[in-house]
Amino acid sequence: MLDIKPMYYNRKLSDSFSRLIEPGGELRWLFDFVKNQEDLDFQIGRNNAQEWISVYRGLSRIITIQPRKEKIVIDGANTYKDIAKSKNINLYGLKNPGNNFSVDFEAMLTIVRNDKNLEAYYDCRKEGFYQNEFSRKFGITGNKDSDFVIIDKEAVIGYSGGTPEKEKEFLPLQISYRELFGAISKNDSKRYGQNLQNKSLGNELDFLALDKEGNILLIEYKDGSNTSGIYRSPIQIGLYYDIFKRYPRFDLENAVNNMFLQKQKIGLIDPSWVKPDKIMSIIPWLVISNYKEKSVGKENFNEVRNIAREFKNDPQFLSDLRIFNHSISQGIHILKPLFW
Repeated sequence: MLDIKPMYYNRKLSDSFSRLIEPGGELRWLFDFVKNQEDLDFQIGRNNAQEWISVYRGLSRIITIQPRKEKIVIDGANTYKDIAKSKNINLYGLKNPGNNFSVDFEAMLTIVRNDKNLEAYYDCRKEGFYQNEFSRKFGITGNKDSDFVIIDKEAVIGYSGGTPEKEKEFLPLQISYRELFGAISKNDSKRYGQNLQNKSLGNELDFLALDKEGNILLIEYKDGSNTSGIYRSPIQIGLYYDIFKRYPRFDLENAVNNMFLQKQKIGLIDPSWVKPDKIMSIIPWLVISNYKEKSVGKENFNEVRNIAREFKNDPQFLSDLRIFNHSISQGIHILKPLFW
């Protein structure tokens, strides 16, 4: 009898789909194009139902490519599909992978880059801009000396049995963190808001990375101007951390290794970056872009974490969390530790 595991984390593309974007593949031109565009980045992944290659600009998904037998389907966020339709750009729909759709893609980008209504996703130089830069720096434009490499974006644990398994494995965790949100709101509703327990709690992690010491990094990324996002981050990070710690360690290591090797083959991780022989620890990170020392983020963050420790009866809750300020000066990325 097969041993069906309730949780899974297998984001590696099938070999046949991955080959399209690998050197010599029919979509390799897209890889080269994106790598040379500072405002674009890739996301690749899969779940039990589908797999995809997406191109993002900041926080927005311009195209998603999925396999359909011998063809591909190009999809995208509705905003971009509406723009393409209004401008008669034939970018989206069923395609032959051998057909070069670069002309339509570049035409679309020209419009997007000049659309003031889309500035919030990238051009405002806030979270979308810095997250895009961060992702490229430790991904497609990284090198052998990078301190860590990004293995997965919008990382999520799946549930093999669908909704019943998710309710069994994830729902109790989610409920406990919603109750924690409620305790924070009750503690100081003026500062933190009312009815926080009704706020959505996703299960997607911004980045999963691997450092040179063999540590798996669970990275949540926030903009320095997003003070509420910063002080609520212990709840998000705590939930992600609990989920990934519950996942079988051998399976997690195997998944990370498979994704690492595939990304190196594609070029999303520098081929000369040396993977550690052994996975050591799982470490949660909070990365903040352009954090201002006078911000209330630090004070509120520490209070929320202390409330969480008391609520969970766990004085060590997120004691191993590492916090960094991410800034860019003259093209140089600076990750400065913040000691909170």
